[in-house]
Amino acid sequence: MATDANLTWMLESLVDQTAGANHALVLSRDGLKLCHTSGLTVDKADQLSAIAAGVQALSQGASVEFGDGTGGVRHSMTEFHGGILFIVEAGEGAHLAVLAGEDADVGLIGHRMNELVEQIGGFLTAPPRQREQTDPS
Repeated sequence: MATDANLTWMLESLVDQTAGANHALVLSRDGLKLCHTSGLTVDKADQLSAIAAGVQALSQGASVEFGDGTGGVRHSMTEFHGGILFIVEAGEGAHLAVLAGEDADVGLIGHRMNELVEQIGGFLTAPPRQREQTDPS
């Protein structure tokens, strides 16, 4: 079974071995950071998790309204001045996000992200959080 340390090592390896990739993290659908590369501070990782969850939620809405009606989002890419944000589904309720430089090879990064998801996608799940049940007595 994969541990957070193993997932973090795999994210570090993805960034180290992919030209142009700067940071990576795994997040839940609702924006909870699950693990991230060491180049991101905890605050930046939390911020990136919230941003990536928002991008995916907007993409989901676009898919429902303008796609084939299934509401599925395979991946998102946002290019901005100074970088590119890639997000892919990474198991049930989880996403993999990578920040890259603006001159990165988008095909290579997308390919490497998909390889990582194929390798460990079964471990990258984040089921919806449940409310704690309180004892009415």
